[in-house]
Amino acid sequence: MPTATTVVTPARFAQGLTYADYVTKATINHDKFEKNYQSVPLTEEDLAFFRKAAAHPHGPAKILALAEAWCGDVYRELPTFARIAEATGMELRVFPRDENPDVMDEFLTNGKARAIPVFVFYTADLQYIARFVERSASAHAGLAAAMDEAKVKLNLPSTATFGNLPDADRQGFLREVIARIQPHSDQWRKDAIQELRELLATALKIPNAG
Repeated sequence: MPTATTVVTPARFAQGLTYADYVTKATINHDKFEKNYQSVPLTEEDLAFFRKAAAHPHGPAKILALAEAWCGDVYRELPTFARIAEATGMELRVFPRDENPDVMDEFLTNGKARAIPVFVFYTADLQYIARFVERSASAHAGLAAAMDEAKVKLNLPSTATFGNLPDADRQGFLREVIARIQPHSDQWRKDAIQELRELLATALKIPNAG
C-alpha cells in the first residue's frame, strides 16, 4: 500500500508524461522501447480480461509508472502497460524516478529500495488498487541465475553487484548478464502479463478470465 498521505493528487498525476512523450524525451534505448512496443505479447484473452477489469465499478482507470530509460526492466515492461492502456482506455502517466523522489518514496520495495519500474493502478478518482514492481517471478529467478553465471565466468566475487564494481568490471559484467537474459525476454513479458492479470483479479475479486 502507498503511504496514508499521498502526493499523487489529480493535479500531480496530470503532470506525468504520456508514453509517447516519455519515449521521445528519453536519451537512450529508443530502439528497445519501439521494438518491445511493436511486439507486446498480449493475446485477445489478455485484452478481454483487462477491458473487463477496466469496466468494473471500482476498476483501474489510471496507471502511474515510475521509470528510467536506462533500466532493462523498464524498456521491457513499460511498452506492455502502454498497450494495455491504449486497449482499455486507462490513462497512463510516466514519472521519471529520479525527478520525482517523493512519488517514488511512496512505493519503496521492502520499505527502502527504489526499485523500478513501478506500475500503480488507481480508480478514476485515484483510489489505490494495486501495483506491479520490477519483473515477473521467472525474470527474478532468471536474472539471479544469469548474474551468478556471469560472476563465475569473470572471476568476480559472489558479493559483486552492478552498484559496487569499478566501472570497467561493471561494463563487462553487464554485457555478460544481458547476453544471458536476452533470449528469455519474450517469455518474461508473457509471465508478467499473467502475473498482472492475477494481481488485478485478486484486487478486484473477479475471475481471472477473458
